[in-house]
Amino acid sequence: MRLLALALLAATALGAQAQGTNNYGSIYSLYGLGERIEFGSAQSSMLGHGGVALRSGSYVNLSNPALWSDQALTTFSAGASVATVRGEDAFGDDTSVGTAGDLSSLHLGIPLIPAKLGLVLAYRPYSRVNYRAAIRDSLMVDDEMAAYTLNQEGAGGLQQLSGGLGLKLGNVVQLGASADVFFGSQELLQRTQFDQAGYLETRQGRVTRLRGVTATLGGAVTGRQLFRDDDAFTVAAAFTLPTDLSASRTVTLGESLDRDTLRAPDGSLSIDGDVRLPLAVRGGVSYLSGLRWLAALDASYEPWSGFESTLPVGGFDEAAGLDVLQDRFRIGGGVEVTPAGRDRRAPALRRSAYRLGGYAERGLYAPSGEDVTTVALTGGVSIPNRLTGARVDLGFELGTRGSAEGVLVRDTFLKGTLTLNFGERWFVRRRFD
Repeated sequence: MRLLALALLAATALGAQAQGTNNYGSIYSLYGLGERIEFGSAQSSMLGHGGVALRSGSYVNLSNPALWSDQALTTFSAGASVATVRGEDAFGDDTSVGTAGDLSSLHLGIPLIPAKLGLVLAYRPYSRVNYRAAIRDSLMVDDEMAAYTLNQEGAGGLQQLSGGLGLKLGNVVQLGASADVFFGSQELLQRTQFDQAGYLETRQGRVTRLRGVTATLGGAVTGRQLFRDDDAFTVAAAFTLPTDLSASRTVTLGESLDRDTLRAPDGSLSIDGDVRLPLAVRGGVSYLSGLRWLAALDASYEPWSGFESTLPVGGFDEAAGLDVLQDRFRIGGGVEVTPAGRDRRAPALRRSAYRLGGYAERGLYAPSGEDVTTVALTGGVSIPNRLTGARVDLGFELGTRGSAEGVLVRDTFLKGTLTLNFGERWFVRRRFD
């Protein structure tokens, strides 16, 4: 089918683009399981990630499985992003400047019963570890002071695969559920480089592999004709249940590129453990007036203060009494305007959707006992195509994280996103007269 051919082409092209660059991002990604990645749809990401109550016939909204019942077309979406992050310390010096590309999402949505029952299969990142830090110091070696640089680098993150159903009960209530599989790894490398000749570089590596399964439950209620004949007001919520991830850690130590795997106390080559992924609660509202404009507002909560892990992770080591993790809060929303509304004969610029939003977030870490807050502006445009159900979405996200005070770092980041959306009708029963 045409959709499958386009989907394969888009996935291949965007995957190649996403892997084209890989540099260092935020130092804050070393905490917990990495920097949390939010993605519901190309539409919601431009509206301050306000997507829990955002109903649409053109997009599959991964923020809430209840809304998957809105599907009328079989849809495929593939998205990629490129982000530049600049870190600045209290002295005004750049701690890191890097650009990284990534595949932001892939999904396939199938309306088993159009506008009543929908099936979705999706992939998207859950968290990302991507940082580099350097510390200058010296130590006594053979009665002489030897200066060295301690370089710490992190990479990896958690990925999320989801599959589930959304069901519409009448014209008011929607319910949905999905199974969510988490998998991925955190790769940490510590390199000690001495200034004096004759000392080999020492490298210690740590790779932690994680996997687990949880579920997401969602619901939505929509009221119509509240202020106009063609308006709709939706209230919705979604819950991702807490779960234990199985962890396996391997540690290596050596000089230069030659490293040996260290054995655990029981003689094995890896250390097994469990990592507790906390509950995630999301709630939101949206208001749609015809097809000309809509507004959405979301709030989310994740209790990372109750984080548990039998293995030390960034900012948490139960044996050492270290715990800088805290509850994560986020609020965001935005407005979308489509000048042509329902007029499909209007020029492309008038049929395009223009979006602007923003969000504020308290991070899941407090490295110096102070909150690390992120504030960002989002926006973009959705351009229709001559193909039915096809759109190209171009978005941006500009913001700051943290503050350049004391031991903290202020990140300034700019992200650009490209998402290709395709849709067509499947399973149409042909009629012969």
